[in-house]
Amino acid sequence: MLGFDANLIESHYKKEQELAQMQNAIKTIEKDMNGSFEDVSKIEGILLLKQKDAEKKQGLLDAFDFRLPDKDQTKRLVEEVNERIASLNAERYSLSQNRKKVLASLQEGQILFNPDEAQQLFKEAGIFFEGQIKKDFQQLIAFNRAITEERRGYLREELAEIDTKLKRVNDELNTLGEKRSTTLSFLSETDTFIKYKQLSDEIISLRADIASLEKQRNHLHRLQNLRAEIRPLTEERNNLQTEIEADVDKQNSDKDSLFSTIRVFFSEIVEAVIDRKALLSVASNQAGHLELKAEILDGAGNATDADFGHTYRKLLCVAFDLAVLRAHLNDRFPRFVYHDGVLESLDDRKKENLLAIIRQYAGLGLQPIITLIDSDLPSRSHKETLFAEDELILTLHDKGNQGRLFKMDSW
Repeated sequence: MLGFDANLIESHYKKEQELAQMQNAIKTIEKDMNGSFEDVSKIEGILLLKQKDAEKKQGLLDAFDFRLPDKDQTKRLVEEVNERIASLNAERYSLSQNRKKVLASLQEGQILFNPDEAQQLFKEAGIFFEGQIKKDFQQLIAFNRAITEERRGYLREELAEIDTKLKRVNDELNTLGEKRSTTLSFLSETDTFIKYKQLSDEIISLRADIASLEKQRNHLHRLQNLRAEIRPLTEERNNLQTEIEADVDKQNSDKDSLFSTIRVFFSEIVEAVIDRKALLSVASNQAGHLELKAEILDGAGNATDADFGHTYRKLLCVAFDLAVLRAHLNDRFPRFVYHDGVLESLDDRKKENLLAIIRQYAGLGLQPIITLIDSDLPSRSHKETLFAEDELILTLHDKGNQGRLFKMDSW
Protein backbone atom coordinates (compact mmCIF):
# COMPACT_ATOMS: atom_id res chain seq x y z
CA MET A 1 0.00 0.00 0.00
CA LEU A 2 2.88 2.38 0.75
CA GLY A 3 5.21 1.03 -1.89
CA PHE A 4 7.44 -1.14 0.28
CA ASP A 5 8.19 -4.81 -0.40
CA ALA A 6 5.33 -6.54 1.42
CA ASN A 7 6.77 -10.02 0.76
CA LEU A 8 9.89 -9.18 2.78
CA ILE A 9 7.84 -7.86 5.67
CA GLU A 10 5.45 -10.82 5.63
CA SER A 11 8.35 -13.29 5.56
CA HIS A 12 10.00 -11.43 8.42
CA TYR A 13 6.87 -11.67 10.58
CA LYS A 14 6.55 -15.40 9.79
CA LYS A 15 10.16 -16.02 10.84
CA GLU A 16 9.57 -14.11 14.07
CA GLN A 17 6.46 -16.18 14.74
CA GLU A 18 8.35 -19.44 14.17
CA LEU A 19 11.16 -18.28 16.47
CA ALA A 20 8.65 -17.25 19.15
CA GLN A 21 6.97 -20.67 19.01
CA MET A 22 10.33 -22.41 19.39
CA GLN A 23 11.32 -20.15 22.29
CA ASN A 24 8.01 -20.93 24.00
CA ALA A 25 8.62 -24.66 23.46
CA ILE A 26 12.08 -24.31 25.06
CA LYS A 27 10.58 -22.48 28.06
CA THR A 28 7.96 -25.22 28.46
CA ILE A 29 10.62 -27.95 28.43
CA GLU A 30 12.84 -26.04 30.86
CA LYS A 31 9.88 -25.56 33.19
CA ASP A 32 9.08 -29.27 33.02
CA MET A 33 12.70 -30.08 33.90
CA ASN A 34 12.51 -27.87 37.03
CA GLY A 35 15.84 -26.22 36.24
CA SER A 36 17.78 -29.54 36.17
CA PHE A 37 20.15 -29.42 33.18
CA GLU A 38 22.76 -32.16 33.08
CA ASP A 39 25.05 -32.89 30.15
CA VAL A 40 23.52 -35.35 27.67
CA SER A 41 26.64 -37.53 27.79
CA LYS A 42 26.44 -37.70 31.59
CA ILE A 43 22.75 -38.64 31.49
CA GLU A 44 23.44 -41.34 28.90
CA GLY A 45 26.25 -42.77 31.06
CA ILE A 46 24.18 -42.88 34.27
CA LEU A 47 21.24 -44.35 32.35
CA LEU A 48 23.41 -47.11 30.88
CA LEU A 49 24.80 -48.10 34.29
CA LYS A 50 21.37 -48.19 35.91
CA GLN A 51 19.95 -50.24 33.03
CA LYS A 52 22.76 -52.78 33.38
CA ASP A 53 22.24 -52.91 37.15
CA ALA A 54 18.50 -53.43 36.70
CA GLU A 55 19.04 -56.20 34.13
CA LYS A 56 21.51 -57.99 36.43
CA LYS A 57 19.21 -57.79 39.44
CA GLN A 58 16.24 -58.88 37.39
CA GLY A 59 18.19 -61.95 36.23
CA LEU A 60 19.07 -62.84 39.83
CA LEU A 61 15.48 -62.29 40.86
CA ASP A 62 14.20 -64.54 38.11
CA ALA A 63 16.66 -67.26 39.12
CA PHE A 64 15.98 -66.88 42.86
CA ASP A 65 19.76 -66.51 43.32
CA PHE A 66 20.63 -64.13 46.20
CA ARG A 67 24.35 -64.92 46.54
CA LEU A 68 25.49 -61.91 44.57
CA PRO A 69 23.13 -59.48 46.36
CA ASP A 70 24.43 -60.83 49.69
CA LYS A 71 28.01 -60.27 48.51
CA ASP A 72 27.23 -56.75 47.28
CA GLN A 73 25.43 -55.85 50.48
CA THR A 74 28.36 -57.13 52.58
CA LYS A 75 30.87 -55.17 50.49
CA ARG A 76 28.77 -52.01 50.67
CA LEU A 77 28.33 -52.40 54.43
CA VAL A 78 32.07 -52.79 55.08
CA GLU A 79 33.53 -50.39 52.51
CA GLU A 80 30.95 -47.64 52.55
CA VAL A 81 28.70 -47.65 55.59
CA ASN A 82 31.08 -48.74 58.35
CA GLU A 83 34.00 -46.65 57.08
CA ARG A 84 31.79 -43.59 56.85
CA ILE A 85 30.38 -44.19 60.34
CA ALA A 86 33.91 -44.45 61.75
CA SER A 87 34.94 -41.24 60.01
CA LEU A 88 31.85 -39.40 61.27
CA ASN A 89 32.39 -40.64 64.84
CA ALA A 90 35.95 -39.29 64.76
CA GLU A 91 34.68 -35.97 63.41
CA ARG A 92 31.99 -35.85 66.12
CA TYR A 93 34.58 -36.48 68.85
CA SER A 94 36.78 -33.67 67.53
CA LEU A 95 33.85 -31.27 67.30
CA SER A 96 32.68 -32.16 70.81
CA GLN A 97 36.16 -31.49 72.24
CA ASN A 98 36.34 -28.14 70.46
CA ARG A 99 32.87 -27.24 71.72
CA LYS A 100 33.93 -28.01 75.29
CA LYS A 101 36.98 -25.73 74.93
CA VAL A 102 34.90 -22.87 73.49
CA LEU A 103 32.36 -23.11 76.32
CA ALA A 104 35.18 -23.04 78.85
CA SER A 105 36.69 -19.96 77.20
CA LEU A 106 33.34 -18.20 77.28
CA GLN A 107 33.15 -18.73 81.04
CA GLU A 108 36.62 -17.29 81.54
CA GLY A 109 37.74 -13.70 81.14
CA GLN A 110 36.22 -12.29 84.36
CA ILE A 111 38.15 -9.22 85.58
CA LEU A 112 38.40 -9.60 89.35
CA PHE A 113 40.43 -6.46 90.15
CA ASN A 114 38.33 -3.66 91.70
CA PRO A 115 40.07 -0.23 91.98
CA ASP A 116 37.72 0.95 94.78
CA GLU A 117 38.44 -2.12 96.90
CA ALA A 118 42.16 -1.69 96.21
CA GLN A 119 41.92 1.97 97.28
CA GLN A 120 40.29 0.99 100.58
CA LEU A 121 42.92 -1.68 101.18
CA PHE A 122 45.78 0.72 100.46
CA LYS A 123 44.14 3.35 102.69
CA GLU A 124 43.96 0.92 105.61
CA ALA A 125 47.60 0.07 104.98
CA GLY A 126 48.52 3.77 105.01
CA ILE A 127 49.60 3.82 101.32
CA PHE A 128 48.52 6.63 98.97
CA PHE A 129 46.34 5.36 96.03
CA GLU A 130 44.77 8.44 94.45
CA GLY A 131 44.77 10.41 91.23
CA GLN A 132 46.56 9.16 88.15
CA ILE A 133 47.29 5.63 89.41
CA LYS A 134 43.63 4.85 90.01
CA LYS A 135 42.68 6.40 86.66
CA ASP A 136 45.25 4.28 84.79
CA PHE A 137 43.91 1.10 86.39
CA GLN A 138 40.34 2.00 85.36
CA GLN A 139 41.40 2.63 81.75
CA LEU A 140 43.28 -0.68 81.70
CA ILE A 141 40.19 -2.52 82.95
CA ALA A 142 37.99 -0.84 80.31
CA PHE A 143 40.47 -1.78 77.58
CA ASN A 144 40.59 -5.41 78.74
CA ARG A 145 36.80 -5.58 78.85
CA ALA A 146 36.55 -4.34 75.26
CA ILE A 147 39.07 -6.94 74.06
CA THR A 148 37.31 -9.66 76.05
CA GLU A 149 33.88 -8.80 74.59
CA GLU A 150 35.25 -8.88 71.04
CA ARG A 151 36.86 -12.26 71.71
CA ARG A 152 33.60 -13.57 73.18
CA GLY A 153 31.81 -12.54 69.96
CA TYR A 154 34.20 -14.62 67.89
CA LEU A 155 33.82 -17.54 70.29
CA ARG A 156 30.02 -17.41 70.02
CA GLU A 157 30.29 -17.50 66.23
CA GLU A 158 32.62 -20.48 66.45
CA LEU A 159 30.22 -22.23 68.85
CA ALA A 160 27.30 -21.74 66.44
CA GLU A 161 29.36 -23.16 63.57
CA ILE A 162 30.38 -26.20 65.68
CA ASP A 163 26.74 -26.84 66.66
CA THR A 164 25.70 -26.75 62.98
CA LYS A 165 28.40 -29.26 62.03
CA LEU A 166 27.49 -31.50 64.95
CA LYS A 167 23.84 -31.54 63.86
CA ARG A 168 24.86 -32.51 60.32
CA VAL A 169 27.14 -35.28 61.58
CA ASN A 170 24.49 -36.65 63.96
CA ASP A 171 21.82 -36.64 61.23
CA GLU A 172 24.10 -38.50 58.83
CA LEU A 173 25.08 -40.99 61.55
CA ASN A 174 21.39 -41.69 62.22
CA THR A 175 20.78 -42.28 58.51
CA LEU A 176 23.81 -44.57 58.18
CA GLY A 177 22.78 -46.43 61.33
CA GLU A 178 19.40 -47.20 59.82
CA LYS A 179 21.06 -48.26 56.58
CA ARG A 180 23.44 -50.57 58.43
CA SER A 181 20.58 -52.05 60.41
CA THR A 182 18.62 -52.72 57.20
CA THR A 183 21.65 -54.28 55.51
CA LEU A 184 22.43 -56.54 58.48
CA SER A 185 18.79 -57.58 58.58
CA PHE A 186 18.99 -58.51 54.89
CA LEU A 187 22.20 -60.50 55.37
CA SER A 188 20.91 -62.35 58.40
CA GLU A 189 17.52 -63.05 56.85
CA THR A 190 16.99 -66.70 55.94
CA ASP A 191 13.52 -66.32 54.45
CA THR A 192 13.97 -66.36 50.67
CA PHE A 193 10.68 -64.59 50.00
CA ILE A 194 11.66 -61.63 52.19
CA LYS A 195 14.91 -61.29 50.24
CA TYR A 196 12.92 -61.63 47.03
CA LYS A 197 10.68 -58.74 48.11
CA GLN A 198 13.64 -56.55 49.10
CA LEU A 199 15.37 -57.16 45.79
CA SER A 200 12.12 -56.46 43.95
CA ASP A 201 11.85 -53.11 45.74
CA GLU A 202 15.38 -52.24 44.60
CA ILE A 203 14.49 -53.10 41.00
CA ILE A 204 11.35 -50.95 41.19
CA SER A 205 13.43 -48.03 42.46
CA LEU A 206 15.93 -48.57 39.65
CA ARG A 207 13.12 -48.67 37.06
CA ALA A 208 11.77 -45.37 38.39
CA ASP A 209 15.23 -43.79 38.14
CA ILE A 210 15.60 -45.12 34.59
CA ALA A 211 12.23 -43.69 33.55
CA SER A 212 13.14 -40.30 35.02
CA LEU A 213 16.52 -40.32 33.27
CA GLU A 214 14.96 -41.31 29.94
CA LYS A 215 12.49 -38.44 30.22
CA GLN A 216 15.30 -36.04 31.04
CA ARG A 217 17.35 -37.37 28.13
CA ASN A 218 14.43 -36.89 25.72
CA HIS A 219 13.96 -33.33 26.97
CA LEU A 220 17.64 -32.58 26.46
CA HIS A 221 17.59 -34.01 22.93
CA ARG A 222 14.51 -31.90 22.16
CA LEU A 223 16.25 -28.81 23.51
CA GLN A 224 19.30 -29.52 21.36
CA ASN A 225 17.14 -29.93 18.25
CA LEU A 226 15.20 -26.73 18.94
CA ARG A 227 18.37 -24.72 19.48
CA ALA A 228 19.83 -26.18 16.29
CA GLU A 229 16.70 -25.11 14.38
CA ILE A 230 16.71 -21.64 15.96
CA ARG A 231 20.20 -20.76 14.71
CA PRO A 232 19.45 -20.83 10.94
CA LEU A 233 16.02 -19.25 11.51
CA THR A 234 17.63 -16.39 13.41
CA GLU A 235 20.09 -15.89 10.57
CA GLU A 236 17.27 -15.88 8.02
CA ARG A 237 15.32 -13.35 10.07
CA ASN A 238 18.38 -11.11 10.34
CA ASN A 239 18.94 -11.32 6.58
CA LEU A 240 15.32 -10.36 5.98
CA GLN A 241 15.70 -7.44 8.37
CA THR A 242 18.74 -6.25 6.38
CA GLU A 243 16.76 -6.49 3.12
CA ILE A 244 13.84 -4.58 4.68
CA GLU A 245 16.16 -1.79 5.81
CA ALA A 246 17.69 -1.60 2.31
CA ASP A 247 14.22 -1.46 0.72
CA VAL A 248 13.10 1.31 3.10
CA ASP A 249 16.20 3.34 2.27
CA LYS A 250 15.59 2.82 -1.44
CA GLN A 251 11.93 3.92 -1.31
CA ASN A 252 12.78 6.92 0.86
CA SER A 253 15.52 8.14 -1.45
CA ASP A 254 13.63 7.53 -4.73
CA LYS A 255 11.71 10.70 -5.56
CA ASP A 256 9.43 8.79 -7.96
CA SER A 257 8.56 5.94 -5.56
CA LEU A 258 5.02 5.36 -4.42
CA PHE A 259 5.91 6.33 -0.87
CA SER A 260 7.51 9.61 -2.02
CA THR A 261 4.33 10.37 -3.98
CA ILE A 262 2.16 9.71 -0.91
CA ARG A 263 4.30 11.90 1.35
CA VAL A 264 4.11 14.80 -1.17
CA PHE A 265 0.30 14.58 -1.38
CA PHE A 266 0.17 14.27 2.43
CA SER A 267 2.16 17.46 2.96
CA GLU A 268 0.16 19.34 0.33
CA ILE A 269 -3.14 18.53 2.08
CA VAL A 270 -1.91 19.61 5.52
CA GLU A 271 -0.35 22.80 4.13
CA ALA A 272 -3.56 23.68 2.26
CA VAL A 273 -5.61 23.37 5.47
CA ILE A 274 -3.39 24.89 8.22
CA ASP A 275 -0.61 26.57 6.20
CA ARG A 276 2.06 24.30 7.74
CA LYS A 277 4.03 21.63 5.97
CA ALA A 278 3.90 18.07 7.26
CA LEU A 279 6.34 15.18 7.09
CA LEU A 280 5.46 11.53 6.61
CA SER A 281 8.34 9.15 7.36
CA VAL A 282 8.88 5.40 7.62
CA ALA A 283 11.86 3.76 9.31
CA SER A 284 12.86 0.23 10.34
CA ASN A 285 13.31 -0.17 14.10
CA GLN A 286 15.77 -2.50 15.85
CA ALA A 287 13.36 -5.44 15.53
CA GLY A 288 13.02 -4.92 11.78
CA HIS A 289 9.45 -3.60 12.02
CA LEU A 290 8.36 -0.55 10.05
CA GLU A 291 7.33 2.49 12.05
CA LEU A 292 5.21 5.16 10.38
CA LYS A 293 5.48 8.67 11.77
CA ALA A 294 3.57 11.83 10.83
CA GLU A 295 4.75 15.26 12.00
CA ILE A 296 3.77 18.88 11.46
CA LEU A 297 6.84 20.99 10.63
CA ASP A 298 7.64 24.32 12.21
CA GLY A 299 7.80 27.63 10.39
CA ALA A 300 11.34 26.91 9.17
CA GLY A 301 10.27 23.56 7.76
CA ASN A 302 12.02 21.49 10.42
CA ALA A 303 10.59 18.53 12.34
CA THR A 304 9.44 19.40 15.84
CA ASP A 305 8.54 17.32 18.88
CA ALA A 306 5.69 19.65 19.80
CA ASP A 307 2.30 18.01 20.46
CA PHE A 308 -0.35 19.72 18.33
CA GLY A 309 -3.26 18.03 20.09
CA HIS A 310 -6.10 15.75 19.10
CA THR A 311 -7.52 18.06 16.41
CA TYR A 312 -4.34 18.20 14.34
CA ARG A 313 -3.63 14.49 14.83
CA LYS A 314 -7.06 13.79 13.36
CA LEU A 315 -6.21 16.08 10.45
CA LEU A 316 -2.99 14.11 9.85
CA CYS A 317 -5.02 10.89 9.69
CA VAL A 318 -7.44 12.41 7.16
CA ALA A 319 -4.54 13.70 5.06
CA PHE A 320 -2.84 10.30 5.11
CA ASP A 321 -5.97 8.45 3.97
CA LEU A 322 -6.62 10.89 1.12
CA ALA A 323 -2.97 10.86 0.03
CA VAL A 324 -2.89 7.04 -0.15
CA LEU A 325 -6.10 6.95 -2.22
CA ARG A 326 -4.82 9.59 -4.62
CA ALA A 327 -1.45 7.84 -5.06
CA HIS A 328 -3.36 4.67 -6.08
CA LEU A 329 -5.78 6.50 -8.32
CA ASN A 330 -4.66 4.56 -11.41
CA ASP A 331 -4.51 1.20 -9.63
CA ARG A 332 -7.09 -1.38 -8.66
CA PHE A 333 -7.60 0.16 -5.24
CA PRO A 334 -10.57 1.39 -3.14
CA ARG A 335 -11.96 4.74 -4.26
CA PHE A 336 -13.85 5.77 -1.12
CA VAL A 337 -12.87 6.79 2.40
CA TYR A 338 -15.06 7.61 5.40
CA HIS A 339 -14.26 10.09 8.17
CA ASP A 340 -16.42 11.07 11.14
CA GLY A 341 -16.32 14.54 12.69
CA VAL A 342 -13.53 15.91 10.48
CA LEU A 343 -14.48 19.54 11.20
CA GLU A 344 -14.54 19.27 14.99
CA SER A 345 -12.42 21.87 16.87
CA LEU A 346 -11.06 23.51 13.68
CA ASP A 347 -11.56 27.23 13.21
CA ASP A 348 -13.84 28.38 10.38
CA ARG A 349 -11.07 29.20 7.95
CA LYS A 350 -9.44 25.75 8.32
CA LYS A 351 -12.87 24.10 7.97
CA GLU A 352 -13.37 25.88 4.65
CA ASN A 353 -9.87 24.82 3.54
CA LEU A 354 -10.48 21.17 4.43
CA LEU A 355 -13.82 21.10 2.62
CA ALA A 356 -12.10 22.55 -0.45
CA ILE A 357 -9.56 19.72 -0.35
CA ILE A 358 -12.32 17.11 0.03
CA ARG A 359 -14.14 18.59 -3.02
CA GLN A 360 -10.87 18.64 -4.96
CA TYR A 361 -10.29 14.95 -4.28
CA ALA A 362 -13.88 14.12 -5.15
CA GLY A 363 -13.26 15.82 -8.48
CA LEU A 364 -10.35 13.46 -9.11
CA GLY A 365 -12.70 10.49 -9.02
CA LEU A 366 -12.48 9.59 -5.34
CA GLN A 367 -15.44 9.44 -2.96
CA PRO A 368 -14.69 11.07 0.40
CA ILE A 369 -17.57 10.51 2.84
CA ILE A 370 -17.80 12.71 5.96
CA THR A 371 -20.29 13.04 8.80
CA LEU A 372 -20.74 16.12 10.97
CA ILE A 373 -23.27 17.99 13.09
CA ASP A 374 -24.58 21.40 12.14
CA SER A 375 -22.78 23.08 15.04
CA ASP A 376 -19.45 22.10 13.40
CA LEU A 377 -20.29 23.94 10.19
CA PRO A 378 -18.31 27.12 9.50
CA SER A 379 -20.29 30.34 9.93
CA ARG A 380 -21.88 31.74 6.75
CA SER A 381 -24.64 34.16 5.89
CA HIS A 382 -28.13 32.71 5.47
CA LYS A 383 -28.01 33.35 1.72
CA GLU A 384 -25.08 31.02 1.24
CA THR A 385 -25.36 27.25 1.23
CA LEU A 386 -22.30 25.27 2.32
CA PHE A 387 -23.22 22.06 0.48
CA ALA A 388 -24.95 21.54 -2.86
CA GLU A 389 -27.95 19.23 -2.89
CA ASP A 390 -26.05 16.46 -4.71
CA GLU A 391 -23.36 16.59 -2.01
CA LEU A 392 -25.75 15.76 0.83
CA ILE A 393 -26.43 12.04 1.05
CA LEU A 394 -28.44 11.96 4.29
CA THR A 395 -29.62 14.46 6.86
CA LEU A 396 -30.56 13.11 10.26
CA HIS A 397 -32.85 14.85 12.78
CA ASP A 398 -35.23 14.05 15.65
CA LYS A 399 -38.45 15.32 14.04
CA GLY A 400 -39.92 11.97 13.11
CA ASN A 401 -39.04 8.70 11.49
CA GLN A 402 -37.76 10.39 8.33
CA GLY A 403 -34.91 11.84 10.36
CA ARG A 404 -33.81 8.43 11.61
CA LEU A 405 -31.16 6.35 9.86
CA PHE A 406 -33.46 3.39 9.16
CA LYS A 407 -36.72 5.36 8.94
CA MET A 408 -38.41 3.28 11.63
CA ASP A 409 -39.94 3.75 15.08
CA SER A 410 -37.67 3.64 18.10
CA TRP A 411 -38.10 0.87 20.69
